[in-house]
Amino acid sequence: MEKNQFQLESELDAIKGLIKVDPERTFRIAEQCLIRAEQILFVDGEIKALLVMAHSCWCKMDYRQGLKFVKDAYSKQAQLDTDEHLPDILHLFALQYWGQAKYYSAQQYWINALEQSALVDNIEMQIEALVGIGNVWRITNEYKLAASTHELAVKVANNARISYLEGKARILLAWDFYLLQNYAEMLTVLDGATEILESHDDNTWRAEVWDFRGLAFLGLGRLDAAENATQKAYNIAVEHDLTWMKAHSFISRARLELLRKNTQEATTLLLAAEESAKSFDNGELLSQICFQQSRVSEEQGDYQAALHAFQKYRKYALKILKEQTQREHLDKAQSSKQHLDLRSRKLINRIRAQHEYRPEKQLSKVVSETYWWEQLVLFKTELKTSNHTVIIIQHDNSAILDICTELLHSLTTSNDLISRLSRDYLAILIAEKGQAAEAFYKTIYSIIELYPWKRRGIDDTLPSLYLQDILTFPFTLEQLEENHTEVAQHGTIA
Repeated sequence: MEKNQFQLESELDAIKGLIKVDPERTFRIAEQCLIRAEQILFVDGEIKALLVMAHSCWCKMDYRQGLKFVKDAYSKQAQLDTDEHLPDILHLFALQYWGQAKYYSAQQYWINALEQSALVDNIEMQIEALVGIGNVWRITNEYKLAASTHELAVKVANNARISYLEGKARILLAWDFYLLQNYAEMLTVLDGATEILESHDDNTWRAEVWDFRGLAFLGLGRLDAAENATQKAYNIAVEHDLTWMKAHSFISRARLELLRKNTQEATTLLLAAEESAKSFDNGELLSQICFQQSRVSEEQGDYQAALHAFQKYRKYALKILKEQTQREHLDKAQSSKQHLDLRSRKLINRIRAQHEYRPEKQLSKVVSETYWWEQLVLFKTELKTSNHTVIIIQHDNSAILDICTELLHSLTTSNDLISRLSRDYLAILIAEKGQAAEAFYKTIYSIIELYPWKRRGIDDTLPSLYLQDILTFPFTLEQLEENHTEVAQHGTIA
C-alpha cells in the first residue's frame, strides 16, 4: 500500500468514531476523502468513504441519500477481488431500510450480512446483523424471538470480547424483557450493560440504561428506586441535549407519579414530554404520551379531558398503523416474510451451535437442525417399516438444554441423531421403536431427574420430555412450536 493510500485509510478509520457524535462534520470529511481516493484510483478508500457517508446520512435520518451512497459502494465492491467490505455494505443497506420502516427488506439484508460475515470472519458485523434481526422481530411483535436473538448477540460479543457491542445488545435485550414483562431479568441484564459500557463514553446508552432500569423498577413496584433511575436518565438527557431520551424520561417519570396518585405532577411531565416530542416524533412517542394523558385525566375525574387525550392517542396510533401498512405494501420483501423468518432461524441456530457447543466437547452425534429435519423426512417415507422414534426435550433455559445434550450424547449410538432445533427445543431421533424406545425414554427421564443440577449452578424446573412416533411428528419447527400441546398428547409427557 502506498503512503497516500495508507494516510487516507488512517483518516477514514479515525473519523468512524465521530459518526454518531457529529454526523454532518464526519460526512464532509468523508466526502473529501472520497474525492482524494478517486483521484489516486484507490477503490478500497472510495468504498470506505462511501460507507462513512452512508452511515452519517443514517444518523441524520436522510435514508434516501444514504441508500444512494451504499449502492455506489456496492457497485465499486464488484471491482475488488475480495468480499471484505460486503458485510458492512449489506448492514448499511439494512439500516437505511430500517430507517424507512421497510422492516422485511432490512431483515433480508441483515440475513445476507450474517451469511457474508461468517464467510469473511467479520465478527462485529455478525453481531450487528443479529442485533438487527432481533430488532425486526421486536418491531413485528415477535418478542420471544427478539429476546433469544439479542441474547445470542450478547453471547457472541462476550466470547469475542467486543464490549461496546455486548453493551448495545444487552440494552436491546432489556427492552425485549420489558415487553415480555420480565422485570427482574431486565435489571440483571442492565447491570451487566452498565459494567461493560463503563469505558465507552456514549451518553445515549447511559441514559437508556437508566431509563430502562427505571421502567423495570416501576414494573416491580419499587417506586423510590424508579424515581432515582428516571431522574438520572433525565439529567443525562438534558446535559447532553438528547431530545428523544428527554421526552422518554418525562413519560417514565409521569408513570411513576401516576402510580403515586400525584396526578398534577404527572400532567405537567406529560405536557413537557408532548412539547419535546413534537419537534421530532412522527407519532410513535406522541401516541404513548396521549395515552398516559388520558389515564391521568381519568384518574383526576376529568372525563372530558380524558376523552380528548384518548382521541389524540387514537389519531396518532391510526396514523402509525396506516403508515406501517402502506410501507409494508411498498416493501418488496414483505411477501417472503415466512421464507425470511426460516432463513433467519437457520442461520441463528447455526451460530448458536458454534457458541454453545465447544469443539473440545467432541459431540459427534450432534448434527445441524437442517440435516436432522432432512433425515426425519427421509425416515418418515419408510412409513410403517420405519424403525425410528423422536424424543423431545423442551425448556426455556438454554443452559439446561446444553447439559441435556452432554448427557444424551453418552447414551446414544452411531445410528441416533441429536439436534438443537431452536433455543428451547432439543431433539433426539433414535433408531428404536416400541418398547425399546419407551425403555430408552424412561432411562433419559430418570437420568435428568437424578442429575445434580445445583452443582452446575442451576436451580430451575426440570425440562419437559415426551416420546413420539415418527409418523405423527410435525414436519417443521413452526408446526412443533404452534402445536406443542397437541404434539405432546401424541407422546408421553414427563
